[in-house]
Amino acid sequence: MKPLYLIAGFILCLAPLLAVRATPVDSAQVIRLLVSQSGIPNTVSAVILQARLYDTIGEVVVFTLASLGVRWLLSDTRPERQIEALSDTASVVLCRLGATVAAMVAVELALRGHLTPGGGFAAGVAGGTAFGLVVISGSARLADRFYRKVHADLWEKLAVLAFIALALLSLEDIVPASGGFGTVESGGWIPLLNVLMAIKVTLGSWTMVQLFVRYRGLL
Repeated sequence: MKPLYLIAGFILCLAPLLAVRATPVDSAQVIRLLVSQSGIPNTVSAVILQARLYDTIGEVVVFTLASLGVRWLLSDTRPERQIEALSDTASVVLCRLGATVAAMVAVELALRGHLTPGGGFAAGVAGGTAFGLVVISGSARLADRFYRKVHADLWEKLAVLAFIALALLSLEDIVPASGGFGTVESGGWIPLLNVLMAIKVTLGSWTMVQLFVRYRGLL
């Protein structure tokens, strides 16, 4: 039976390669269709936040579950009294400079990601990197106090709920009036979805980093 299983698995793996398309796909026509439907020049954002929005909702939910999983994993752990961090001045200055640059890049990618290469996920990664650099440069306790003060975990959950609500409106073709092609306010819900995704990924990354620092003493 094993040879039959191997042959069946081999055929299954080769099936997509052997499949012949009945009609060739015109890539230029697909791009023009995406641009006309979305009203934005960044076709990647058009695919992520319009053509396959169902998948993007799932990705956002999975990232949220990962953040909740880290919190649950460390819930029974006692916080560390001593937190490891960089100590030499040059490294600290470079980390804080990098955090400033990463934060500015995050804002740019979130607000204009539908017009230029970028978007919510990329902005969230840049924002999470900024907080991570701040934490490892010796400001872990200050960042933790600020995290608790602004209730960052609550804002993360609100961003997820707002993202899902706007995504459902978009899937129901309830779209606000948009500006001209190539403007910041073009694309219907896409700019707001980018911003909410950036907030969610940034705060989720910060939450996980902050929890590991608090309960493990290091990243």
